[in-house]
Amino acid sequence: MRKFVLALLSTVALGPIRAQAADLAPIRMPGKAPAITQQAGNWTGFYIGGNVGYGWGNYGASNVIGTFVNSNGGSAPYGFNAVSDNGNGITAGIQAGYNWKIEQTVLGIEADWQYLNSKTSIGNSAIAILPAIGSNFNGSASVSTDWYATFRGRVGYAFGPALLYATGGIALAETKLSASATGSIPTSLFPLTYGPLGSMNASDRAILVGYVVGGGLEYSLGAGWSVKGEYLHMGFGTNGYNLTGSLQSPAGLTGVITSRVDIKSSVDIARVGVNYRF
Repeated sequence: MRKFVLALLSTVALGPIRAQAADLAPIRMPGKAPAITQQAGNWTGFYIGGNVGYGWGNYGASNVIGTFVNSNGGSAPYGFNAVSDNGNGITAGIQAGYNWKIEQTVLGIEADWQYLNSKTSIGNSAIAILPAIGSNFNGSASVSTDWYATFRGRVGYAFGPALLYATGGIALAETKLSASATGSIPTSLFPLTYGPLGSMNASDRAILVGYVVGGGLEYSLGAGWSVKGEYLHMGFGTNGYNLTGSLQSPAGLTGVITSRVDIKSSVDIARVGVNYRF
């Protein structure tokens, strides 16, 4: 009888507690968060991006030689008072490449194409004209670079999400030399009479091939994105430009100018950009 009473009391006392425990929702343990693709610091893979910056172009003209010939058969040397000057302007473009990460070392290749607004004057023109040929002759010349492209290798050291790198390779650029001139020409030799000569405009373009070296710092933001700052120096050596232009006086007499100008070109670029790896 005593055991029966104790069992009954135990059932009555523990019943509500067991009921409350049964009503509690099961506790779920937190699982692993889904992995984010292209974690920061994972540099391996193809990438594409864009950039914007500023360029400093240096152009030095030298070895200017030329000839002015009129319809009477007279001729005289023609040339520029050549100077060196800088053509500075905005640059913007796109780049693409591939990286391989080997422990902390990152090797890569990159190609880019860029717009560049670089133009400057390289001097005023002058001509030494004999009295039997003509009189004073004046004009001007300018050189510009409209675009450039580079094909480079990269080698860098990765630490955390940052990549410090050096780069170098081949550079291409299109430059244009433009010249204009006005002057006078003999309209009569007996007696010697001068008349005005119309304006002459001439230009010559060249695709330059040179070298490029530089370096930069790129920072991975994760999810495939990164930002970078970069400096490049491009050198193109000396290139010759040939100009030919015709002038005509109101009396119908003509003059022809032929000239060759050597220009040594180099460009420095500072730019920032963004890349996406996939």
